[in-house]
Amino acid sequence: MKWILKLVLLTILIPPSSMAQNLDDVLTKDKFLWLVYSYHPLSVQSRLLLDIGESTVLRSRGNFDPYVFSTYDRKEFKGKDYYSIFNGGLKVPTWYGVELKTSYDQNNGVFLNPEQSVPVNGLWNAGLSVTLGQGLFIDKRRATLKQAKLFAEASFFERQKMMNDLYFDAIKQYWKWFEAYNQYNIYNQSVGLAEERFRAVKQSFKFGDKPAIDTLEAFIQVQNRQLMRNQLLLNYQNITADLSNYLWFENNTPLVVTDSLRPPILDTLTLSNSVALDSFYTMLQQLPNTHPDLQLYENKLASLSIDRRLKSEMLKPTLNVEYNVLNEPIGNDVLAGISGQNNKIGVDFSFPIFLRKQRGDLQLADLKISNTTLEQQQKSLEVTNKVKRYYNEHITLQSQVGLVSQTVVNTNRLLIAERQKFNSGESSLFLINSREVYLINTQIKFAELVSKYEISRAGFYWSSGVLFTE
Repeated sequence: MKWILKLVLLTILIPPSSMAQNLDDVLTKDKFLWLVYSYHPLSVQSRLLLDIGESTVLRSRGNFDPYVFSTYDRKEFKGKDYYSIFNGGLKVPTWYGVELKTSYDQNNGVFLNPEQSVPVNGLWNAGLSVTLGQGLFIDKRRATLKQAKLFAEASFFERQKMMNDLYFDAIKQYWKWFEAYNQYNIYNQSVGLAEERFRAVKQSFKFGDKPAIDTLEAFIQVQNRQLMRNQLLLNYQNITADLSNYLWFENNTPLVVTDSLRPPILDTLTLSNSVALDSFYTMLQQLPNTHPDLQLYENKLASLSIDRRLKSEMLKPTLNVEYNVLNEPIGNDVLAGISGQNNKIGVDFSFPIFLRKQRGDLQLADLKISNTTLEQQQKSLEVTNKVKRYYNEHITLQSQVGLVSQTVVNTNRLLIAERQKFNSGESSLFLINSREVYLINTQIKFAELVSKYEISRAGFYWSSGVLFTE
C-alpha cells in the first residue's frame, strides 16, 4: 500500500516539520485502525493471550498422559549379591478416575526381602486402580483441565476487552487529530482572506476610497487570525505527536505522522450512520453475551463452580480399590499361565471424623461465589448505564451536528450577502469582519461537534463491548 510505504519512508527520512502544502495522502480511520490492529504492541500482546490459554490447556492435558516408569536398586558387599531389585512398567490415567497399569518385576539376591521374591523369570502384573469414594465424579486433575479450558475462554474475552479499549483510545485520538487539523485549516484559510482584504483596503486607501483607519482595522484582523492560527497549529502538532503513539510497523518499529499525511477535510467527510433505537435496545439485551467484562464474570463463576464441586467431593471418604493379575512368563509367552488365582488386591480407605477443613473449604468456595455474583450484578448495572449514557450523548450530538451544519450554511450565505453590500458601498469593514468571525467560530464549533459525534458513536459500541470484533 502506497500510503503505508510513504508513512514508513517519511518516518525514516524526514523529521516532523511545519505544515506542508502538498497534502495528498489522507490517513483515514480505517487505515489508521488497520495499523493499530496489525502492529500496535498491545494488539500483538493480546494475541499472545490466546497462545497462553492454549498452552495452559495443553499443560493440563498432560496430567492424563500415559507414562512409563522404572526403578533399579542393587547392593553388593564383600563379594555377596545382597539384592538386585528392578521394577518397570506403564501407567495410563483416564478421565473417569480409573488408572490402568502394567509392570514387570525382576528381583533376586541373598538378602532379598521375602515380600519381594518373584519367580526366576520375573513377574508380570496388569491391573487397574479405581476410585470409588472421594474423586469418583471429579478430582484435581479433571478440575484443573476444566478450569484450564475456562482460562482459555477467558483469554479470548481478555483479548476482546484489551482490543476494545485500545480501539476506543485510538479512535478518540484520531478524531481529536481530525478536529485539530480542520480547526487549523479553517483559521489558515481565514488568514488568507484577511490578508487579501488588507491588501484590497490598502489599495483603496491609496486611491482615496477608504480611510486610513480601515487599513489599521484590516491589519489588526490579520494579526489576530495569525495569532489564533499559530495557537491551533501548535495544538495540531501536539495532537499529531500523540497520535503517533498508536502507529507501529513491522519489527516493533514506531512510526511518526508527518506533514505528508492528513485526516479528511471537514467538507468532504461523510458522517458515520447514527445508532438506531432498535439497535440500542437489541444491544442492551445482548450485553450479557457480548460484553467481555460480563463474560469474564460468567467465566469466573464457572471456574468457581468447578472449585466448589471439587471441595464438595472432599466431604466423601477416600476409597481406592486396586486389582492386579499376576503372571510368571514362560519363555517368550508373557500371557502363558494366567490365572485368576494369581492376583494382588489392595483397598485404601480413610475418612476424617470432623471434616472441619473440608467444610471450611466448602464455605469459602460458597462465599467466593456469592461475592463474585454481587460484583457481576454491580458490573452489569454499570455497563448498562454506561451504554445508555453514550447512546443519549450520541443522539444529542447527532441533533447538534445537524443544527450547526445548517447554521454554517446560513452564516455563509449571510457573509456572501454582506460582501456584496460591502462591494457596493452599503456595508462596512466592521460588519464584514464580524460576519467572518461568526462564520469561523461556527465552523470551529462544527468541527468539534463532528469529532464528538464520531467519538460518542464509537463510545456506544465500546461501552457495549463490541467496538472491536474479529
